[in-house]
Order: sequence, then C-alpha cells, then structure tokens
Amino acid sequence: MQNNQEKLGWRLLETLYDVGRADIQPTPAILATWLDVPETHVQELLFRLDAQGLVDEARCRLTMQGLVLAVSLHGAQRLAPLSAAA
Repeated sequence: MQNNQEKLGWRLLETLYDVGRADIQPTPAILATWLDVPETHVQELLFRLDAQGLVDEARCRLTMQGLVLAVSLHGAQRLAPLSAAA
C-alpha cells in the first residue's frame, strides 16, 4: 500500500474495532461514512487487508490477527497524549 493508502488501512482497522465495540454491523457504506472516504476506497482496502489476513472481506470483520493489531493501535493512540505530556 502507498503511504496514504497505508494510513487509511490503519484507520480502517481501528474503525472496524470501534464499530464492533459500538455493536454496529459493519458494512462498506458504514465504514466509508465513519472514515469520510468513498465506499470504493473502503472496498479496495478490505480486499487488500483480506489478502494480508487482517480482515474477512466477505463478512466485513477483523480476523484474530487484525483484532490484535487494531487493539494495539487503539492502545497506542490512547497512550500517545500521556507520553507527550511527560
């Protein structure tokens, strides 16, 4: 993935995690709304992330490997402000 595509891929993993925590059934349309990008971008990313084993494109869900990564990203973002304040 290119740099912007890669960043959007990380955001998509985090968004899938957040949507799951909100108990919302994820669809490409919902994810596109949450990410404020065209649905076609989301579908492309789901395809690429599925090829990497991070999402199940057909079910629009994180795989176990994707979940571990998304939780790590989520935790890192929560810790970043704390380390900047130190």
